[in-house]
Amino acid sequence: MPCTDDVISPNRADVTRSPSGSKVGAALGVYAVTTLGASVIFPAMQPLSKITPAVLSLVQFAPTVGALVTWLMFRRTVAGVHPAALSGRRLAGNVAAMVVVCVGYWSLVMAAAVVSGTATVGPAAVGGVPFVVFLVVQLVGAGGEEIGWRGVMQPLLEFRMARFWAVAVTGVVWALWHVQAFTAGPVVAGCFFVATMAFAMVLGYLGTGSLGQRVLVASIGHWLINIAGYLLAGDATTDRPQIVFVAVAAVLVAVATMTVRAMGTRR
Repeated sequence: MPCTDDVISPNRADVTRSPSGSKVGAALGVYAVTTLGASVIFPAMQPLSKITPAVLSLVQFAPTVGALVTWLMFRRTVAGVHPAALSGRRLAGNVAAMVVVCVGYWSLVMAAAVVSGTATVGPAAVGGVPFVVFLVVQLVGAGGEEIGWRGVMQPLLEFRMARFWAVAVTGVVWALWHVQAFTAGPVVAGCFFVATMAFAMVLGYLGTGSLGQRVLVASIGHWLINIAGYLLAGDATTDRPQIVFVAVAAVLVAVATMTVRAMGTRR
């Protein structure tokens, strides 16, 4: 938790009202059901949109739908589980830390590719879309996911359990939501699950503060992680040995992040 002088008083009328456990549970249920429903509908809409999935997968906005419906139905509950906003200085520190972690992750996967002689894709066009445009679109997609995962789901879980377990549960759901990764064999599925859980620790612990601040920091991290994966393997990030590089690098940066955080907490 941030120090007192790093916190700005939240601008909400019901700050003194603690949401009930039953309402938090109901909000989580609504989020899960609506996100799952949207996750079925959006893939069916993808061919109609004429958007190449490699450029932007519409299902990335399913968590946004879940978050929006949950917010509309349980606005006070969702607002009540978020802590006070961080100061600009603390928020900038979280963003900087996220960028450093993601650059470290990118360096590790690229180094593994070079050492193993695995070809990398680099900043190439995607689906006929220039790489610069692809970067912008991917940021939008990452934000579409993080509004739900780290913006709504994780804070609701934090109200009912310790933060570590809230981060872990969010990570498990986030991993299993990528069902296509679990159809490529046990090695790929295992590496993908491990990598996603490691990324969940990074995004879940560096993304703190208000809903908007959590979404901002987590979206930047999610975006940079996706871009690093593309620079490594393009649209084939679940191929071997690339997925192995991703899993090992993700675990290393997650361990480093948690270690630095633990050292800072003891000071």
